[in-house]
Amino acid sequence: MFDSTRLDVPPSEVLSTGIFFDERGHFDVGPVGVASYEDAQLYLLKTAQQQSTSRLILETDAAIERLLANRELLRAQAADLAADCAKLHVRDDGQAFENEWQHLTSVLAVDAHRAESTVSNQLGTAQQRCTELPLTMQAWQDGRIHQGHVIAIERAASTITEESRGEFEAEALPKADGRTPQQLAPVARRIARKYESVSMQKNHADAFKERAVWVTPAEHGMATLNITTSAVLADAVVDRLRRAYKNRPEGDPRGLHQFMSDTALAVLLTGTCDSGWLDNIRAEVVVTMPATMLTAEETGRAELPAGQLVDDDTALLLAGSVNSWTRLFTHPVTGVAITADTYAPTTALRRFIVHRDRTCRFPGCARIAKHADVDHTNDWQHGGKTTPDNLACLCRHHHTLKHRLGADDGWRVRQLDPGVLEWVDPHGRIRRTEPEPAPTAVIIREHPEQARW
Repeated sequence: MFDSTRLDVPPSEVLSTGIFFDERGHFDVGPVGVASYEDAQLYLLKTAQQQSTSRLILETDAAIERLLANRELLRAQAADLAADCAKLHVRDDGQAFENEWQHLTSVLAVDAHRAESTVSNQLGTAQQRCTELPLTMQAWQDGRIHQGHVIAIERAASTITEESRGEFEAEALPKADGRTPQQLAPVARRIARKYESVSMQKNHADAFKERAVWVTPAEHGMATLNITTSAVLADAVVDRLRRAYKNRPEGDPRGLHQFMSDTALAVLLTGTCDSGWLDNIRAEVVVTMPATMLTAEETGRAELPAGQLVDDDTALLLAGSVNSWTRLFTHPVTGVAITADTYAPTTALRRFIVHRDRTCRFPGCARIAKHADVDHTNDWQHGGKTTPDNLACLCRHHHTLKHRLGADDGWRVRQLDPGVLEWVDPHGRIRRTEPEPAPTAVIIREHPEQARW
């Protein structure tokens, strides 16, 4: 048993282990204080085990991704072999390929205890990926990206012709470096626009025909109501419900999502909200677009804050019906917003920060800035200024995380340039986040004061 009474000149290091004894009779391991020397040793052991386990998780994830990529290649190879076998049939009555495909899928389905339709879709998807996106598949197999990145690139490529996908893939794939799939998706969609043979307007019109409402059953008597519609309309509905939550009656015990669900259903079922507090709430739709769209020099460049595309007709309709615009000035090289024309300083400053950052600036977070907090990078109470080079959008979760852990035990952050944040994690690893390039005009569409549900 270690005898702490022998240490009479605190603080002093114990046996060069990184454990210190302080004047309060505690043992300190870095920023953590524990009651005994044995606890300090145990803390060091558990910390080392935690770091080792974290490394094993990352290594296992990487190994699984390589296996998934190899499985995809094997699925594509099996699909190709089925087609090759069908070509060798002497008596081809038009059913050769279907027979070979059914043989393959049925055997795999039975052995794997899966639905045959599921297996068929998996084989078809793998074959299409390997044929149309070979660079992406190779990057997945090499461990440079994971399945989420593949899906993001695949979805963006679905709007362009097969002949153009090679060029698109070569441009989009490098954008996956340092980005999560949620961050890559809007970037890949913007790149795909350049290679679309059909206009954004035509694509939107065709997609809008597929709007629908359906119910997905859930457990315990619950269900999910799904509504597929225009991204502009969906964004406006969610924004209005969020604003209603901020103006809910005092003492309402419901959380955000409970309140939004109850209020949306009350409106749909009765035509009025349950307590009438939406009467004077206005929804806000934020659409960004280059000013050249107003002069018809460019098309297909309007989008919502989360990156969803907005068709030209809707964007121009909104632009012509608003009372004012916020004009963003962007960096000539990076395209990141650096300042804005403003009128009311406090409101305009927040609006500018939101449009500049576009999403939460914590590494890997894709929550849109519109619903985030505008945080002082250097805390206001410690002298931080309320200026663009000291403000950044953080979602409530990461804002709380930053302040709850503190700079000593948690994440440290500094702003290198306006909107460009350098984060240092608790283990000392550095990560950098910066906004995506922004269009130069922002349309704010607010519904009229007299609007009612």
